[in-house]
Amino acid sequence: MRRAMSRRMFVTSVAVTPLIDGAAARAGATGDWLHTQSPAFSLYGRVSEKTLVQMARDLEDFDGLLRALHGVDTGPIGRPLPIYLTPRQFDLRRVRPGLVNVLGFYSASVGDVFAVMTTEGGEDQGRWVLFHEYTHHFMKQHAPAAYPSWLVEGYAEYFMTARFKPDVVELGVPSSRIAWLRGAVWSPFDEIVSRKAVAGKRSDITAFYAQSWLLTHYMLSDPERLSRLTRYATAVAGGGDPVALLPEAVGAPFADLERILKRYMTALPGRRIPRPPSGALQLTVAPMPASADDLLLENQRLKMGVPPAERPEVLAMIRERAARYPGDRLAELTLARAENDFGERAKAQALLRGRIAADPRDVEAIQMLGWSYMLQARADRAQAPRLLNEARDWFGKGFAIDPDNALLLFDYAISRRGEPGYPNDNAVNVLLRAQQLAPQVAAFRMAAADALMRRDRFDEAAAMVEPVFNDPHAGPERIQAKQRFEQAIARRRPTEAPTEGDNGAPER
Repeated sequence: MRRAMSRRMFVTSVAVTPLIDGAAARAGATGDWLHTQSPAFSLYGRVSEKTLVQMARDLEDFDGLLRALHGVDTGPIGRPLPIYLTPRQFDLRRVRPGLVNVLGFYSASVGDVFAVMTTEGGEDQGRWVLFHEYTHHFMKQHAPAAYPSWLVEGYAEYFMTARFKPDVVELGVPSSRIAWLRGAVWSPFDEIVSRKAVAGKRSDITAFYAQSWLLTHYMLSDPERLSRLTRYATAVAGGGDPVALLPEAVGAPFADLERILKRYMTALPGRRIPRPPSGALQLTVAPMPASADDLLLENQRLKMGVPPAERPEVLAMIRERAARYPGDRLAELTLARAENDFGERAKAQALLRGRIAADPRDVEAIQMLGWSYMLQARADRAQAPRLLNEARDWFGKGFAIDPDNALLLFDYAISRRGEPGYPNDNAVNVLLRAQQLAPQVAAFRMAAADALMRRDRFDEAAAMVEPVFNDPHAGPERIQAKQRFEQAIARRRPTEAPTEGDNGAPER
């Protein structure tokens, strides 16, 4: 269970100072990790330069495909999605211990928004996993809604096998799921459609993904079915029963659905569309400091949260590894994160002040220092007003450098909780802006919904949490979001218009 006082609880800064330590790189103290940046992605890879560059190009092509198909205008993309590419499944467990037989995962949690993938199963398999996870990220960014779980996963499965040819893109091509569908006993479709989360026995999870993929494929392959699917998704997003509404959308009762889909599977029509133009990417690959070998993935683990029982061992490990790299930015920020969350907070603050002295525009260090003072304020009520003012001062400095930093906006807004009159217009708009910048983060949605309800804006609050309560990957927030939705619907009244001229900038 997450604990607010013991970990970094929010998405990483939109604009983060590169983790490459300039002095170390110039001295040749580099490790196995490489980094490259494209418009929509920030890729870190312990893979070859050729593989890293090709993955970046493939991802940009895939982003262009999704934008073209969904009518998303080109333009400002926002924070590039960090992706960590490793050659071994073992490395995934450095971020999420306990993972077994997983080739990658996407995390949009209160700690950070990022993905970790392995190429151990081959580059094609790694590419499919990347495409699957990025589809989730894209839909949450550009079309958030309370889609049924089967459609969330079926949609990602459908697009992940996109094949890029010189002039066309092939969609709906056979996936690895078809082998399972031809040889296994299918689960009843009413069970598949009713599922709210991806959990259970491995055989149940496999059935869920495979049958959801085929059902989605079927619904997307015909214009009339696609139209009915759109109406179905809209109705479910508005609170409708995904099971009761499906027969009308499919045009057949549940009793006939397996037979219909097995017949459809024998032909399985694909789709060929003109390939969207690729941008002229000029990618620069830079070596990362040697500290990345020891700490880059561990830093991501800290952002996801460390259970209390594991913290002493993790803190000792981080301290020992960071000591190998005195003056290194990645090492000092990772150590500061661990010390701040479950070590010596004063040591964390000293490290962060040192990083800011070295680079006054280091937004990540500035944000972490402000957050550290917020945690200190919670532990020392007598000094809380002074410490919270100190925190807001740092958030303001960070905002002056990066005004579209979702994390700074969120931190600032929640620092106002407990004050008389919270939330005022500015706090509401700051939370709404943070959520707009990072809509994948359930904590941002929940905080914005809470603020809206406090201002009697119940319809807006209900719409804010809808995408969370059907998310198959959501954790405890899924239940909380459903409860908040029901509370908002029960209490809704005429909405209030936002105050003119209040654009979501923190008040200093």
